[in-house]
Amino acid sequence: MTEANDPHPLKRPHAVLDWAETGPVAVDAGDVYFSAEDGLAETRSVFLQAAGFPERFRTDRPTIVAELGFGTGLNFLALWDQFVKTAPEHARLHFVSVEGFPLRKSDAERALSAFPELQTLSTQLTAVWPSPHTGAHRRVFENGRVMLTVFHDLAETALPNMAFEADAWFLDGFAPAKNPDMWATDLFSELARLSAKGAPAVTFTVAGAVRRGLAAAGFSVEKKPGFGRKRERLEAIFTGAQPARAPTPFPDPAPIDGPIAVIGGGVAAASLVKAFRYRGRTVDVFAHGGWASGASGAPRGLLTPRLELSDRPHNRALLAAFDYARVMFGAFEGFEATGVARLAKDEAGAARLAQLAAALDDEFSFLDADAAQQRCGLGGQQGALWMHGAGQIQPETLVPALADDAEVFDTRIAALDPVAGGWRLQAESGQAFGPYAGVILAGGWDQHALLSATGLKLEPSAGQLALFESDFDLRAPAAWGGYAARLGEALMVGATHVKRAEPEAGGEAEAALRALAQDAPGGPVTLRARLSGWSGVRAAVADRLPLVGAAAPKGFEEVWRGHAKGGPAPAHTDLNPSGLMVLGGFGARGFAHAPLLAEALVSALCNEPAPMERAGLASLHPARLSWRALRRG
Repeated sequence: MTEANDPHPLKRPHAVLDWAETGPVAVDAGDVYFSAEDGLAETRSVFLQAAGFPERFRTDRPTIVAELGFGTGLNFLALWDQFVKTAPEHARLHFVSVEGFPLRKSDAERALSAFPELQTLSTQLTAVWPSPHTGAHRRVFENGRVMLTVFHDLAETALPNMAFEADAWFLDGFAPAKNPDMWATDLFSELARLSAKGAPAVTFTVAGAVRRGLAAAGFSVEKKPGFGRKRERLEAIFTGAQPARAPTPFPDPAPIDGPIAVIGGGVAAASLVKAFRYRGRTVDVFAHGGWASGASGAPRGLLTPRLELSDRPHNRALLAAFDYARVMFGAFEGFEATGVARLAKDEAGAARLAQLAAALDDEFSFLDADAAQQRCGLGGQQGALWMHGAGQIQPETLVPALADDAEVFDTRIAALDPVAGGWRLQAESGQAFGPYAGVILAGGWDQHALLSATGLKLEPSAGQLALFESDFDLRAPAAWGGYAARLGEALMVGATHVKRAEPEAGGEAEAALRALAQDAPGGPVTLRARLSGWSGVRAAVADRLPLVGAAAPKGFEEVWRGHAKGGPAPAHTDLNPSGLMVLGGFGARGFAHAPLLAEALVSALCNEPAPMERAGLASLHPARLSWRALRRG
């Protein structure tokens, strides 16, 4: 099942397969991925029909199906196929799955070629096949009506990192005798925690340990006739009670059915509009300057990931965010997947980039100096990390397209006034808007005054770029602290991360950019006349991680101070959610991180499964700053 040498913990080992005439076999487990008789018919019988589909699609809320053992994705494809053919127009489907040993894309394509009637759907799935990075991966189909979230991790680690109420479970891991670790006792209590009342859990196995585990967790269990040569299978119904959820200082925002205002006109706001529209909901957007304003107003930019070697919750989350963004942007004008070279400045930098290439998926590779020079025209003596899925962004095109050109109130919001049932917005002009049940601050540095009133402090990060005449042979975008990309006959050079609220101006800015070009590894990059330029201020947080979630409610410090100092957790919090939320603090990586974090925030507001691990969301929660202050104080 696993590769001979397990990779870095940032990614899960790929499954190692043998191929029989009837399909793939996992080498280590010695088990098949689907029935040799008819894998699709087995899926439809053992899982879809037994769990009550297609009738379960006929609800007023999204249907949530959870699975253990994503494998080739066959169960998901069969359910998606049935959904498209039978579900009412208003229906939506969330499919959440766990896979400890993901298949390579090429293996998935080969396995699914056995089911030509699913080819239209399987081609869509394999085109956006999730990377093996550890953690959650969301993919969106049918314009948001079908959502897939695959957790690449062992079940015992993945399940505690989830939060939802499943309407049905497909228990499709390898047989307990061949994969005993997945069927451990704690698994069943997690299934109970994540199940809606009356949810079926269906599986091909009738092993005694599985029957006893399900029964002990609150499922009524019954043997049923099996498929093909298999005499029996199990159907279980959750009839128990869900355990009470322990209070947390980093809760999800409370679901909101009422009107919501989004303040901001950049990629964060546009991503929120997109996520709400997936769910058939609209929001009011307030942005002084309209779409692609503020830090998203640069004429060009690079989409690149945040690079870190540690397997920590925030790093898993932000790698998944980059992956989600590059897949999403691929459907829009305004993004060009050119690839980007991250240049090493010295031997230590080259060693780190080589480690990253080994730790990440096939979208990343290390190039020696000669290969880097050949690929992008820069590289110096140390080489580069080549980021295949990275590319160039044209914000003025991409941002409005992401928001479907939604209407914007072109005004600056100066104050938020609490009123009965929510918030009223006060514009600089004196005009009032609302009330709104929820308000999302997604406007970057422009909103630092509004955010400071909630106890959140942003730090300014000034940046600038300019277009120059240049004959330098830059064949692909490159980053080294500064960054450069070819735009037609011109060369763009940019810089960011200068901690100040006002960008350099005039000749000072031009001189700084020319100095960056001189210092490029493998350079200098020769520049002639300056053609045009842009400068702006981005918002960052002290720990350089973004913010997503609800602002800490009034009384947070009093409730959590004792626990922050090492005392017991409070039995209950009794803190009323304010309906005030934040999506920001992206620094220079708004385009890489905002789409998935917006999807996470909107998922919570619509009471749907999160696209990220719970630990990852906690690491980016706005209340983390108040929590740290309590621990230090």
